[in-house]
Amino acid sequence: MNRTLEFIFNNACPSIIYRIKKEILNHIDIDEEKSLQDQILRDKLVQEFIEKQNVNGWIDEDFHSEKGIETAIRVLSEKGILSGHPSMARMLNELEKRQDTFDKGCLFKVGKILDEKGFGGSELIRATVFTYAGIENKEFIQKQIENSLDKFRFVITVSKIEDITKQYKDKLIFVDGVKWPSIYDLRLLAFTKGWRNEKNKKMVTTSIRQLVKLSPIPDIYVLKGHQLIAPASFCMHDFIPNISNFKDRDWMMWFHRLELLSRLNVVRHISELKEQVDFLAKILEENDGLFNKKLRHYYFTKWGTYIGLALEKDWKSEKRRICDLTFRSLLILYYSEMFQKEFNKKLF
Repeated sequence: MNRTLEFIFNNACPSIIYRIKKEILNHIDIDEEKSLQDQILRDKLVQEFIEKQNVNGWIDEDFHSEKGIETAIRVLSEKGILSGHPSMARMLNELEKRQDTFDKGCLFKVGKILDEKGFGGSELIRATVFTYAGIENKEFIQKQIENSLDKFRFVITVSKIEDITKQYKDKLIFVDGVKWPSIYDLRLLAFTKGWRNEKNKKMVTTSIRQLVKLSPIPDIYVLKGHQLIAPASFCMHDFIPNISNFKDRDWMMWFHRLELLSRLNVVRHISELKEQVDFLAKILEENDGLFNKKLRHYYFTKWGTYIGLALEKDWKSEKRRICDLTFRSLLILYYSEMFQKEFNKKLF
């Protein structure tokens, strides 16, 4: 057994072991899958969300918050809970039924404005949450996928940020008619497959390449009347960051963005992104197949609608931190499709 997998299988939590066997190695027998699923269901965070469900399966918290349904489905999906599990299925069923009321809370007004303005708000987030659970074959999700593709098409037409923005007081705002992708658009396309014909794949690659050229992208707001609304631009500002200047929180955003870009299958076609994946592979290669940088920031370990990557219960143990960061590294290397022929040799 290679060094990386030996370390992971000896030290990692059930979620990481399950996802590596199911998602990366594509080999897990029925009995082992059942055993790991049973262990994952006993995970403290998984249990906390399941216990919050009311009789219908809904969680009576702000939808777009760390305690609400959006985060719950994101966490359960990341942990490895299947969409057909009764608790997950009831959450998804309620989210689909509550077409006009699901986003009650902080998103209720601004989410609708962002939908109306074409930037993607409540409806985009709702669709994206379903794709966390591997579901895309619903009409309302397909509609949002088309909207997301339109936003990425628009990016290709932009040669400089100044062409799509103007000053409003001390902020930059989008001018009328602009469509612009958010982190939810990136997630939506990363976790879905049906849109991936050759034409769309080439278009998305060209669009991401343009976002690389436009980086770093400043904070840009949406104006409604006199109200400034921040679209979900988390992780969407800089596609070619200077890694040498990273603080720990920057590493989390880099991991998350690079995983999504790898899932999109665009990395190997864009040299600036290939360099980032090569850099990650080199870190593993020089450290016995492990990502052992001493990173510590709540962006990794606290789960919410935007943040959270750690599947281990905490990072009080160095081994748990290494398992989480090595797992995320493996996902990036696997989905980037850059190491298909020499995967074992390169990484382990």
